Amino acid sequence: MDVLYYIGSGSHHNNDELRYSLRSLEKYCQDVGRVFVVGNKPAFLKNVVYFWVEDKFAWWQNAFEKTKTAIKNGISDEFLLMNDDFFMLENFKAASYPFYHRGDISKTPQSKYQEVIANTRRILEGQGAPFKHYGVHCPIRIEGKKYLSLEKYFQEPVSARCLYGNLFAQNAIEIKDNKGFKIKGAQQKCFSSLDLVEETMFETLKTMFPLPSKWEEDL
Repeated sequence: MDVLYYIGSGSHHNNDELRYSLRSLEKYCQDVGRVFVVGNKPAFLKNVVYFWVEDKFAWWQNAFEKTKTAIKNGISDEFLLMNDDFFMLENFKAASYPFYHRGDISKTPQSKYQEVIANTRRILEGQGAPFKHYGVHCPIRIEGKKYLSLEKYFQEPVSARCLYGNLFAQNAIEIKDNKGFKIKGAQQKCFSSLDLVEETMFETLKTMFPLPSKWEEDL
């Protein structure tokens, strides 16, 4: 199964987040096919399928446009959507990676994503769909045709993950989100860093994943 990373231009660490995410992917994913990278391209990348897409919209629409670009340009019919700050912690198969959510959207704390969550919930209620929060910091399996069917909703701030999960995911598991907690304590065996990664975290990641991946130039 192919894997997609969509990348912005805001890394504070020369995209080392992506470097170690790829190392963890190579170490633990048992059925990874091609790696697609859409958006910014770090200099160290090699052996990936790359497309440039400019960040010219709000973050939620940029994410959709980058994912759509990969779908329109030959990524596998179903693929694994990764973020550059997801670090896998045990063996898994992308084709059977579980869906996760973190409970009812209505229980989400007030935050800068309040408008996104409110709009998403309204759409789901209009569809008669459940409204679980799929904004969990771990990969998610995506079927391209189903994902593209959501495009009509992107005239306003919405969560693609929450729309997709509630409308299409099967047998999702409720968990506590793992962002910023102890690196080996994540229930879903995937760790995600805080927005501003501490240097001590990179020391830990370097110890865990010391060898360059096949998607990494030895600069």
